[in-house]
Amino acid sequence: MDKQNIEQLLRSSGGIIKLQGREYVTFRGLLFVAHEAGLESIDVKMASWDPQSKTCIMMATVKGKRGTYTDIGDASPNNVNRMVANATIRMASTRAQARALRSFLGVGFTSLEELPGDRKPEPKPQPQKTIRPFNYSAAADWAVSQGAFSSFEEALQRART
Repeated sequence: MDKQNIEQLLRSSGGIIKLQGREYVTFRGLLFVAHEAGLESIDVKMASWDPQSKTCIMMATVKGKRGTYTDIGDASPNNVNRMVANATIRMASTRAQARALRSFLGVGFTSLEELPGDRKPEPKPQPQKTIRPFNYSAAADWAVSQGAFSSFEEALQRART
């Protein structure tokens, strides 16, 4: 099966969708066409898991008549849709498989499942400006040092009015 036939089969099976003016291949479409192209097995292993941040990296290896291809996929609550934020292990697995299947088939489209989620980055907290109370004593000292007043008491009284 050549590249043109693969793309044609993806399109005719609904495996390519248009989103915001760009085309993406679906995992479902990749899996269907891969079976048609001689897919024999997919092996998925966890490469990394951080339970605190719920960040997962999976590695998928695809084997078949077209060769053996391995790729990785990652997922965290920050880069998946809110609906699957608690399923980052499964999402990382799907992303890894999609990437390996794309390599197996020679498909250059990004898969829909690889797109980042709908979460906006958390705004960084801005440091709060500290407003200190006016230091009348320091102002009076400065005014005396500049020759504006002859005594500290006079300068302090004037500063407070």
